[in-house]
Amino acid sequence: MLSTLFKIGPVPIHSYGLMMAIGFLLALYFGRRDAPKFGLDPDKVSDCAFWTLVLGLLGTRILYVIMFWNKDGFSFSKPWEWFAIWNGGLVFQGAIPPALVFVYLYTRRTGMSMGDLLDMAAPYAALGHAMGRIGCFMNGCCYGVRTELPWGISFPRDPFDTSQPYIGSPPYADHAARYHFDTSVDQWSYPVHPTQLYGAFGLVALCLFLLLLRKKWRPFRGSIVVTYFILYGIARFFMEMIRGDHNPTRAMGLTDQQWFSLIAVVIGVFLFLMLKRAAAKKDATPVIKA
Repeated sequence: MLSTLFKIGPVPIHSYGLMMAIGFLLALYFGRRDAPKFGLDPDKVSDCAFWTLVLGLLGTRILYVIMFWNKDGFSFSKPWEWFAIWNGGLVFQGAIPPALVFVYLYTRRTGMSMGDLLDMAAPYAALGHAMGRIGCFMNGCCYGVRTELPWGISFPRDPFDTSQPYIGSPPYADHAARYHFDTSVDQWSYPVHPTQLYGAFGLVALCLFLLLLRKKWRPFRGSIVVTYFILYGIARFFMEMIRGDHNPTRAMGLTDQQWFSLIAVVIGVFLFLMLKRAAAKKDATPVIKA
């Protein structure tokens, strides 16, 4: 774990933020490279990606504040804390609604095909998300439940964070409070599932699968991005079963993330069927495979 990599003067460079930036740049590079294959302007793709990132980050933070309002002590008396992304706290699913609305409006204004743009970008969105999961691992957040499996990972009290030497990494702080560690002696959490790495590996595999699907089987525009929603939703639902970072639990004993995952799968299946039916009814131009 290395939540703070280094400082430039008084400004700390956090591993989570750096990995998110790397993920965005990787996705942007491959998106610009593939844009001409889909008849898209790389410069317009860049513009769209930048504003999608800005609005997506805003959405992830807003959803986090809503979900963790009581747990993290947010209040109307300090609204500036709602937007303190540098203090951590993002929920991936919050990015999807504002991003999709913006992409719809942008493609309408520029004349680009929304289906082509999203299908081109979907594999690289998964790749960028994988980099973010590596950032989660380095930050110590999004950890799993205790495990005795040989690849279980213990997190440190975090000697790099001298501002809070008694708290340490999120898994350590959780275990110290739950199991009454002697923080002057116990320097590591119990081994936990490295769910961040599971997620990173799974998202890289999803990226590769979507690229293969995009090349071999793309029956209609939008088929790749809705497949992304369906497969990610299924994987995330089951991943939540071994998460140990106490995501809020609501109706029927399911976490908020599991409900989001179910919604993503249902919407993905509905859109797949709807788009397939719409494509079959009209004489569309040939679907590009790349």
